[in-house]
Amino acid sequence: MKRLTSAPVARLFTRLLRQTSVPLLLTAALAAGISAVQGIGSPLTTTLASAQVVPTPTAAPTATSTPAEVYRNSFQGLSMTLPTGWAAFETGKLVPLVEFVPRAGASVRGEVSIYNLEKPAPVLEWLIDQASAVPVVATSSVQFGPDTTAYQALVDWGSTTSLGIKELWTAVIRDTQAFLIRFFGVSTSYDESLDEINAFVSSFTLEERGPRLPSPDEKLSLWGGHILTLDPALYRGSAAGIPGAIFSGLVKLDRDLNVVPDIAKRWRESLGGTRFTFDLRTDVVFHDGRPLTAFDFKYSWERAAEPQTGSPTARTYLGDIVGVKEKLTGEATKLVGVQVMSEYTLQVTIDSPKPYFLQKLTYPTAYVVDRANVESGEDWTERPNGTGPFRLETWEKDELLVLERNDRYYKDLPWLFQVVYKLFAGVPMTLYEQREIDITSVPLWEIDRTQDPANPLNKDLRVGRTFCTSYLAFNVTVPPFDDSNVRRAFAVALDVDKYLAVTLKGTADRAAAILPPGIVSDVGADAPSESELTTVAFDPDEARLLLKQSRYGGPEGLPPIISFAQDDAMHWMWREYLGVEVEAVSLPEPQDFFDLQDAKELTLWSTAWCADYPDPQNFLEVLFHSGNEMNHFGYSSPEVDSLLEQAAVEGDPEARVTMYRQAERLVLDDWVAIPLWHNRSHQLVQTHVRGYEPSPVGIPYLQDIYFER
Repeated sequence: MKRLTSAPVARLFTRLLRQTSVPLLLTAALAAGISAVQGIGSPLTTTLASAQVVPTPTAAPTATSTPAEVYRNSFQGLSMTLPTGWAAFETGKLVPLVEFVPRAGASVRGEVSIYNLEKPAPVLEWLIDQASAVPVVATSSVQFGPDTTAYQALVDWGSTTSLGIKELWTAVIRDTQAFLIRFFGVSTSYDESLDEINAFVSSFTLEERGPRLPSPDEKLSLWGGHILTLDPALYRGSAAGIPGAIFSGLVKLDRDLNVVPDIAKRWRESLGGTRFTFDLRTDVVFHDGRPLTAFDFKYSWERAAEPQTGSPTARTYLGDIVGVKEKLTGEATKLVGVQVMSEYTLQVTIDSPKPYFLQKLTYPTAYVVDRANVESGEDWTERPNGTGPFRLETWEKDELLVLERNDRYYKDLPWLFQVVYKLFAGVPMTLYEQREIDITSVPLWEIDRTQDPANPLNKDLRVGRTFCTSYLAFNVTVPPFDDSNVRRAFAVALDVDKYLAVTLKGTADRAAAILPPGIVSDVGADAPSESELTTVAFDPDEARLLLKQSRYGGPEGLPPIISFAQDDAMHWMWREYLGVEVEAVSLPEPQDFFDLQDAKELTLWSTAWCADYPDPQNFLEVLFHSGNEMNHFGYSSPEVDSLLEQAAVEGDPEARVTMYRQAERLVLDDWVAIPLWHNRSHQLVQTHVRGYEPSPVGIPYLQDIYFER
């Protein structure tokens, strides 16, 4: 729970409605006169436009009520005696840890939250700080046993507004553990239940903390393949991968793809948007308990930019920081653009104002690592000491990888206790149907039956948009694709619509643009859109004519062509409609693909590019600027480079999009990359899995999942 700040009462209640605690939403619902009494553990739903409801698991709590109606959580070290008819329900988080709800339904509710403090604090001072912006009408001390003094605050919204809501806040502190017990309800019901509430609160007892034992209901099982690395500096996948669970960074993307604080609790921009000053949380520790400071970020980024590290992504995601490019080439030993101002203040200077800079810091390259851990040996990733919501418990290469909840995590603890990756354990779809894994992607050959409403799998199917575009690509420096007529001929010889219908079974959307739909949806209505572009029309006659008009004079004049398109249908079309044979080469490992590109061996290939953050720069500049390491087309256009460089620093969103669309049009006119389709994700999710929603970009999601049995 964030401490409330001063605000007029009307705005204050709107902010209360936006808190993530279900009981607080119940308070708001009661205040608005809404009948919101649900069964035990049912997600609360309201029609309030401002309410953002976070579902509550409906499984039995981990610490269940005993026959004596005592709620006990041995791991956190507390117990309470429940009034007759009440039930305790654990959320899997710390705020709140447990919710108390009458089985028969009532207009009062209760909860206990736990906050980890940096150091012990006076309990009254802490309570006053937490309640500084709510209408406290009285405070008093109360004794819980011989050694436990608590303080209480009575909150009466009727004293300042017409809202008849009362709350009782009770604070207890043990070492660096702060407990906040809250009961609240409509004033009349609250007053009628006051004796029961007081007895309930007075039963609060601190107990010796015990070990947390795993529960089978808290293990998420997933299929996994070959893991190339867990080192954030070397990692090439999305933030939704395993490193995104073990490590964390200054900022992250939320569900709505907004940049939000993570280890940085706030930041300030200065010097015209080229300097960022980050204030770090002071309660973040690595998995082994060592406190994190700003020095750890400076070390992590300097290590990522160290030539010996060999990071394939440091230039792309950290290259805007002053000194990174020089560090990567060995011209500098330090990052002058990264300065530690104090133990918990980091200052970052970039080479020019760039609206997307913070989005880049959400990628794993910018995550923080522990220097002592990294320098302990070459195999440090077998025991990575991260700061993320999970820690690595077991890694049996190509067999099993187990993540376990990090109980030192600085935000709400994950509901899951373990995440089990079964590496090369069999066919994922088979494992899913046998309920041995909980989530899986649907391969093309299984699409038909998962889309069949009569098939039991259909109810588990989740279809989501992605910021991914599949395209046909050419190396424009290698014959015969150094001739634009040849590139165009290969493009118009593809019947993409038939390919989508037959080969892809309608699982993707025909693409006219490189930028996927929605990636610029946050700009004004006047901005250019994909609708201004047209798809490449299938025309075999034109394809043959273009090939004849090229400097190669037709199929017989072409040199041998190596294709990494890895698709028999495309190869058949080129043979059938162009009379061209291509040699297909298979790439069994992702690493091989990058090595071949670096070796300039690619001539013709089909692939997909997926955005790591929702900005057109992550597509167009990364792929097509002549100075970018990911430009594997050999493409160089001064006009395109100029437009991309202007768009990178343009502050007006509509003007930026206009420049990016102009650059995209030039790339398409040069027939460098031919958009084929925009991908959609198709996944199966077991019915008991809650809190998981496909995202257009890969964002960490494991900490949001819970089970409903």
